[in-house]
Amino acid sequence: MKPITLWNAILSALSGICLLVVLVPVLYLMFGSTPGTLWETLKDPEVLESLGLTFFCGFIALLLGLLVGTPLAYLLARSDFKAKQFIQGIVDVPIVIPHPVAGIALLLVFANWGPGLSPIGSWTGIVIAMFFVSVSLFINAAQAGFQAVPREMEWTSRSLGVGPVKTFFRVALPLNRRNLLAGAIMMWARSISEFGSIVILVYNPKVASVLIYDRFSSFGLSYSLPVAVILIWLSVILFFFMRTLQTRNRPVVGY
Repeated sequence: MKPITLWNAILSALSGICLLVVLVPVLYLMFGSTPGTLWETLKDPEVLESLGLTFFCGFIALLLGLLVGTPLAYLLARSDFKAKQFIQGIVDVPIVIPHPVAGIALLLVFANWGPGLSPIGSWTGIVIAMFFVSVSLFINAAQAGFQAVPREMEWTSRSLGVGPVKTFFRVALPLNRRNLLAGAIMMWARSISEFGSIVILVYNPKVASVLIYDRFSSFGLSYSLPVAVILIWLSVILFFFMRTLQTRNRPVVGY
């Protein structure tokens, strides 16, 4: 057994402080309401509608991210062109700007669309806001995975007469599936937790985060807390389920 050095003790202490700062508030929230209160809250039609809307819109935003983010990640990983750094910067913009600012930016874009076309005040606006704030996480994870896939494998496939499309789907994607899943998990989690841009672009219908804010500002902590507890429990359960799937599907190239 190796002796505990001063350096290891310092690392352990600082790591413990970091974990406690994250874990303690989460545990307080997860066990902040009684089972009876949670059950009564779950029977509230407004809560059920809000939770369903949140996960539905998060799923649609994730599908859009997979559809358009995967090709962009592959392009950034495999191509060298003059505007590459500029495009990479554009991808990272939603990460660094405050999300209420993102909501204002989206509002400016869609505010003047005609009746029936504007996503403001509809579930499509929620999807747009979720997509905007979260797609960067997916693209960056997918890009890192594509960069880790040896190019020689794709070159070998092409030398055997396989076209670029089949090579992409038969070589690049399967070897990058763990990164894609990790990016999808992060994007989905970020989507369902979004508040700042959604509350500006689409206050109604209310996703869970907006409903929690509305109840807190109108009726106080005791009325909003059960909804927050339900949301975090659902998020944690689904998050660990998806993480388990990710662990069971390890490709040749790790993340």
